[in-house]
Amino acid sequence: RTATVHLGSGLPSLLTIVDTNGVLELTIKCDADRTIRLTIYHKSLKTVVVPFSLEFTYNPSQNLTPIHGSKQRDDESVRKLCIDTWVANAGVPTVFEDVVDSNTVVKSSLTITEEHSRGFCESVGNQAWQYTFARDGILQAPMEYAHIAFTRNMLRLLQSSVFGFGQVNVVHLYNDVTLEDGARSLILGDELITSARIDGLVNLVPGKKITLYCTIERHGKKVATVKSAFLSRSHYIDIDNAFERYPQQLITIMLPSAADIAALELNEWFIYCEDTAATLKPNTPIEFCLDSEYRYKSTNVYSSINTTGTVTVQGQNGKR
Repeated sequence: RTATVHLGSGLPSLLTIVDTNGVLELTIKCDADRTIRLTIYHKSLKTVVVPFSLEFTYNPSQNLTPIHGSKQRDDESVRKLCIDTWVANAGVPTVFEDVVDSNTVVKSSLTITEEHSRGFCESVGNQAWQYTFARDGILQAPMEYAHIAFTRNMLRLLQSSVFGFGQVNVVHLYNDVTLEDGARSLILGDELITSARIDGLVNLVPGKKITLYCTIERHGKKVATVKSAFLSRSHYIDIDNAFERYPQQLITIMLPSAADIAALELNEWFIYCEDTAATLKPNTPIEFCLDSEYRYKSTNVYSSINTTGTVTVQGQNGKR
């Protein structure tokens, strides 16, 4: 790399750094009003240059800490860099559509190609024969593609207004990939449709935690679900915006008497959906499938709880 210092009025005013190919990588400019502007020229995966700028103020009267910045301005610059990189990595002209509502579901599609599949397997060291050699003219792709298909929506949600600032402080906590029973293996040419949303955004002691949930479908049938969580250290959200969702909670109970069944049926939220003449019988397994959303009033107090779902029982002809 080559560093060049430019002088203005006998003082350093501009520093530039270029790589061995003469491509500009960094500039530091000091204006007459003692404003320092640092710009890093970041290359996206598609080799598109995305500038990242930070601004500081030099105050020599403060001997111990003469250079000052703005956390708000820096956070805005980091988020802009992430959004610009997301757009540049698309490979095709696209516009970043912000997510401003926590209930928004974002969708995208990914078609599995041989070049992409072989490149992915090579990069992670997965040389299993079914991903390397075609059998009966069919080349399989690893199920990790469920998470690959989710990645673009995941990054979009992490850069959304719902999440806010703190992208540079994000720590990946975990991925939980669940395959659907009976789903066949992925093969070249499969188009994966992903639907992702924010399932939780809460404050913890070290920072805010966001939980993302995604379903992956192929030909209209669910293939897998992916749940991922991230922690943004030293960044927090307003407690009024904190929430958690718990989808598809399965609870099975058995009511031993007619009196217990009557007590259940008296609840206004319990409504028979099909044959209203049919009633529950004692000692019949009852399965609740519930979707719950918890909104916070304070760290330990909920402002609202909303639960919806279905109730099924095992009858002679199966579940109903």
